[in-house]
Amino acid sequence: MFSKSRNGAEVDVVRRVRQPIILLGSPRSGTTLLGRILSYHPDVAYWVEPRPIWMHGNAYQKDDVLGPEHLTARSARYIDKRFHHFTVKSGKTRFAEKTPSNSLRVPFIRAMYPDCKLVNIIRDGRAVVRSVLQIQKRPPNKGLISTRLKQTPVWEWPAYVPMFFRTAWRTKVLKRRSTYWGPKPSGWQEWIGQPPHILAARQWKAIVSKTLADTEALPAEACLDMRFERLIREPEAVITEMMRFLELPTCSEMVDYATGHIEPGRSGKWKAATTTEQESESAQEMEPLLSDLGYAGPEH
Repeated sequence: MFSKSRNGAEVDVVRRVRQPIILLGSPRSGTTLLGRILSYHPDVAYWVEPRPIWMHGNAYQKDDVLGPEHLTARSARYIDKRFHHFTVKSGKTRFAEKTPSNSLRVPFIRAMYPDCKLVNIIRDGRAVVRSVLQIQKRPPNKGLISTRLKQTPVWEWPAYVPMFFRTAWRTKVLKRRSTYWGPKPSGWQEWIGQPPHILAARQWKAIVSKTLADTEALPAEACLDMRFERLIREPEAVITEMMRFLELPTCSEMVDYATGHIEPGRSGKWKAATTTEQESESAQEMEPLLSDLGYAGPEH
């Protein structure tokens, strides 16, 4: 397999990880739930958000958007080495992961792993905004911060440490929301200062739009689009379809976990927690994508 260096030259890089499973989706769209379900498959080594691994060599980027031009032979070898080691250590045969910011770098991932299997989960943007506003009230996850620093080479720490301290200062000391939370699409800096629900709406629209644009031309066997709402309504059917797409042996444990932990009525809870004004303003920000995806009017 080949990757392109920054100067455009092709470099031969051998990948030991075959057909990695990459879960895509904006934050709070159901990627965590989907990942947990997938982790029950006996063949799958599932890694939760190894973001620093993907960003190796690109940690100082102003946003999370990466293309094939950002993939070097050195970064490709590093990424594959870490993922292969994780898979072998887990005693499994297939690698899987979910990192929300990967939704902004599908071309980079495809350059890294042309044989990857992408699963893109989409959720009503109005529900996503509500969930983002709720999670922003929580203090920073110290365990996650520690884990990410351990995954990051020391020389790349300066790219992350200031952000961690700024977030901790605002949430723990000032008792305010962080100025920005989640993946950073192109132009995210221009949104700073907007009300939280507007910022979250713009983030959802930017992420979902780019993911759909980047996966539109891919062959059917490369990417599976699914809706969070259908996963909640028909977990067994959706999980069975996903296993078939991923070329995984049938696994009753995945289905059992999904049917046992999914609350059929949970997808409508956002209505009670969102003010009419916020919902209206958020929806306006997310149009016309919201309507194009069939989410105009009452939630599915």
